This record gives sequence, structure tokens and C-alpha cells, in this order.
Amino acid sequence: MKPRKDKGRIEGPFVPVLIGTMKSPAWRTMSPYTRVLYIALKSRYSFEARNNGRIYLSTRDAAEETGFDKKTVARGFRELSHYGFIVMTEPGCLGVKGRGKAPHWRLTELGCMAEPPTRDFMRWDGIVFQEQKKPRRHTRQKQNPVPSDGSGCTAGRDITAYRRTDQSADELYRRAVHTDDGACTVQRDISRVNHSPHLEWTTPVDGSAAVGGLLGARPPRRDAGS
Repeated sequence: MKPRKDKGRIEGPFVPVLIGTMKSPAWRTMSPYTRVLYIALKSRYSFEARNNGRIYLSTRDAAEETGFDKKTVARGFRELSHYGFIVMTEPGCLGVKGRGKAPHWRLTELGCMAEPPTRDFMRWDGIVFQEQKKPRRHTRQKQNPVPSDGSGCTAGRDITAYRRTDQSADELYRRAVHTDDGACTVQRDISRVNHSPHLEWTTPVDGSAAVGGLLGARPPRRDAGS
């Protein structure tokens, strides 16, 4: 008896993927980890049991089998549904006594019951899958925040200081340009009064009203003839 020739048969179970599916634009656009998830999901299909439409794979089992985290697996299921490779036939639920039940899927690449395969991924509309992000929570921000470097302020500020000292008249008026307050955009005049008990009333150089002296004191009266 002649030995049987090897016809290229694969020993052991395998997961077949059609070449037409791999050449489809939806498959090429899909992320690589979603393709791995699809192969893991298709490995649950049995030709003898005809269980297409009742295929299930929990997120935990898929994470252990593929090596991805649970968030990546959950995103992969949504991406497969978006491109039309799978269709949910029965949603998941918590089950009795806390025993969960994973969703059931139908692979559009294969026929279901007596129906032929629908191949929804071949009718992909070209819209790329994008995960919807959760809206950010409202965070209260400070009004008029001051930058740490103080580079936001470009306006000058005049600080007028009237002091009762032996300084000359030219030294009574001082001008200071600040660069440390980033929130300031206007010019401000700040008058400072020294309430030392030994000071007397004087008149500024610019002829404005005199300030200074004792706290709560009044300027001396002038005679009518003066």
C-alpha cells in the first residue's frame, strides 16, 4: 500500500479568515488589536454546532486570551460593531445571583441559521471609528490669574509717596515701574502716608492736597491775611 501523499492539511484546529475579508477597506482601517480580538471571537464558532448568532466571549476572558487590558477589549468590541464585522443578537446582563452573562454576537462573515452571510463590513460608509470621550467635569478657575513670571503686564504704575523727612522736594515723588504683577493692565496711583508722631504738615511739589502728619490730625489753619 502506497503512503498517502500530504495534501497540505493543517494538523489541529485553526481559525480560517477569508482573503476577501482581509482585503476589505474596513479590515485595513481597523486597528490591529481589534483584528486579534476578532480572531479570538471567531475561534468560538463551530461549524457542526452552527452557533453563529450565539457566539459569546466575555471581556475578562478576551483580555486573558489576547493579553490586552479590559478597556482595550471593550473598545475593540465597539469597533468591530462599527465596521460591521459583528452584530449583537443578545445583550449582556448581570444574571441571577450576580453571575454575569456576556453578550451574544453574530459574525457577518458567516451565515446564520438558514440565512446567508450579510457581510456588513463590505458596505462600510468610510467613517473612521472614533471613541467618544466623556465630558470633562466643570472646574472652577480663579478670576484674573496672575502668571508666576509676571510677563503679562506691560503697563507702568506710578506710586506717589509723601514722607515727612529731610528729603529734598525732588525726592518726594517717586515713580516705580513694576513687572511682577501679570494681571495689571492699567495705571494706578498709590499714596502712602507715614504716621510718625514727629512729622509736620507739608505741601507736595505738584501743589496737590497735603497728606501726612499724625493719625486723625487736621492741617493747621491759615490766617486770613496769609
